[in-house]
Amino acid sequence: MFLLACGAAQRPVPTAGAISGLARDHDTGEVIAKAQIRIRAQGEMSPRLVVTDRNGQFAIDKLPPGQYSLSALYAGQPIEVSNIIVKRGEPTIVDVMFTLGRPDPIAIDFGNPKDGEIDHFRPKQLAPELSIIEGTVNDAGTRERVSGAVISAVGGPHDRTVQTVSDDQGRYRFEPVDPGTYVVSAYYSISGHGSIEVRRSDIHVAGAEAVFVPLWVELTKQ
Repeated sequence: MFLLACGAAQRPVPTAGAISGLARDHDTGEVIAKAQIRIRAQGEMSPRLVVTDRNGQFAIDKLPPGQYSLSALYAGQPIEVSNIIVKRGEPTIVDVMFTLGRPDPIAIDFGNPKDGEIDHFRPKQLAPELSIIEGTVNDAGTRERVSGAVISAVGGPHDRTVQTVSDDQGRYRFEPVDPGTYVVSAYYSISGHGSIEVRRSDIHVAGAEAVFVPLWVELTKQ
């Protein structure tokens, strides 16, 4: 997301957009390197191909605005993501989640997401007395990721508060935290438009477990 300060000199907005994201395994949360990612514009015959790097990340830039589809392939499992809208001068974040060991095809309509799903997974080699809370901050209206939001997690056996800030892809992560029940919230301030806060309660995370908590804010109504 890009914010322009009032009165500041405005740079020309790039005419192209981009699609980037992260490939992971659903059961462990581990990133997946060398997954094949193909991006195809609507009506286009030849896709653009990249592979995820050792951190599971991929990016394809210089994409004209329009509607795209993404195909991902790893260990024989295909994932198809349709109805991806690329906007001028903005990156569109599309993460892919493989289910290694259960290589059934997965089809996702990016324009009609399952809003607000909380997911649990078991990272390898995470000690029984430790847990992880992570997730993304998203605009409910546009699905754009929100960077610079202040994320708080309050709870656990000692009722502690931990804070972080969402990164340039709208991601946040608390590692490690004590197992327990938490309230996770996001606070975001927009110059000239006040502030927004959203929270999710009763987030339980067990020992040796991670929980993924998406947070949705309604920036378009401000």
